[in-house]
Order: sequence, then C-alpha cells, then structure tokens
Amino acid sequence: MAVQNAFAGIRDGKVKVVDLTHTVDEHSPYWPEKTPGTPFHPSITTIYQHDGSFTRNLVIPEHFGTHMDAPAHFDPKGETIAQIPAEKFLSPAVMIDVSAAVKSNVDYRVRASDVQNWIKLHGPIPHGALVLIRTGWDRRWPSQAKFMNVDSEGVLHFPGLSVEAARYLLDHADPAGIGIDTASMDYGPSKDFLVHHLTLSAGLYHLENVANLSLVPPKGFFVIALPLKLGGGSGSPARVLALLPSETSSSD
Repeated sequence: MAVQNAFAGIRDGKVKVVDLTHTVDEHSPYWPEKTPGTPFHPSITTIYQHDGSFTRNLVIPEHFGTHMDAPAHFDPKGETIAQIPAEKFLSPAVMIDVSAAVKSNVDYRVRASDVQNWIKLHGPIPHGALVLIRTGWDRRWPSQAKFMNVDSEGVLHFPGLSVEAARYLLDHADPAGIGIDTASMDYGPSKDFLVHHLTLSAGLYHLENVANLSLVPPKGFFVIALPLKLGGGSGSPARVLALLPSETSSSD
C-alpha cells in the first residue's frame, strides 16, 4: 500500500519530512488591526507544581500563523473549514519559485507566464495538486514590520498571485488548493481581494504564511495540510508537512 510505503520510507530515511509551518506564538506577524498588539492570547490554566500538569487556554484568530482559508472565507455558499473533504488535505504538490522577481519588486504578482514557464520546464501540474508559490517572503518572519511591510499611508506591500495566473491555474491545472509564503494570496496593496473571490468561489482552499519552501523541489512531493475541524470556520491554523524523497534537492 502506498501509504505504508511512505511511512516505511520515513522510518528508513528514504522519505524526508519538511515542516512548512511557522511556530504560532506571541511573536507571529499578524494582519494589522485597529487595536494594536498581538492577537495571540494564551492563559495558563494549570501548572505542574499545583495541578500536576501544564495546560493553557488559547485565543487566536482563525487566520493566524500558517493557516488555511476555507471557501466560506469569501464565498457565502462555500464550504466551511469542517466541510472540506479530508482527502483534499493530502495531495501531490508543486512549487513555483518567483523569488528572483520579488527581489526587484516587493509588490510582484505571479503571472500566467510564470505558471506556463514552470509547465514548460517540469510538465503538467497534476490534477488535484496543491500549487505552492515561493516568493522568499518567509525570510522576513517573525518581524511584524518586515513581514507586513506597511508604508506611511497604511498600505501593505508584499507579493501575491495575479488574477490572470489564478484563472490560468483554474482552467489548466484544476488544483485542490493554492499556497503562498506571504500573508495573503492577493498581493499586499489589494483592496478588493479578487484572487480570493475567484479561487475560493471555485472551491479551492488557500494556505497562507507557508514556511520553508526553499527546502522543497519544483515537483515530486506530497503535502499533508491539516487544519482544525472548526464547525462553521472560515479558516484555521494548520500544520503543513511536505513528504519528498530524501535524495531530492530543493530548487536552490
């Protein structure tokens, strides 16, 4: 069975596990709000010395840290996080690297031509795959100032996906989801979030604030992305893991 082979490969060192998840804590960058201060609020409920165990209560937004957007985030008729079929959380994945372009344009939007060039080099994107976009932005984590990159007018600046590239993926790849290492699938200055509207309404999920995409190859790996099963949830923090052959090198 393929799943058994994968786990045997992990045990034998033939399959490498790459954690694509940022640690969630009080240092995690967050979407700027009117109220200053981190939205991460833990409170200790039991301690070893008194109770024999350590536990906390935790208050955080659904869209915090490395997280998943459900279709319901922008589509009132879309699936909530608990309604997304579980099989979509394990899928073949590809990684499209636009980090070189981002170095000269922090507001870079991935173009359809970027996707087309990837396909020319690596072949078709597998049906139902997770398409991951590497911009290199995760190097700025965990600095709130550098990661959200807000200018003096209050406008955010970071790269994202263009509408034309999103449409191309929908028409030619039929992915289960798309992911990116920035705070949003739409680029920072966006006010209308057209990529969110287009792709979430098409039934895709998003992964945002993905980490360590420099450690995965352009293709030939699988991703497990597991959100909390929150009833009615528009999204959830997620643990995202890549499984790849240990001898596979990254795009760097």
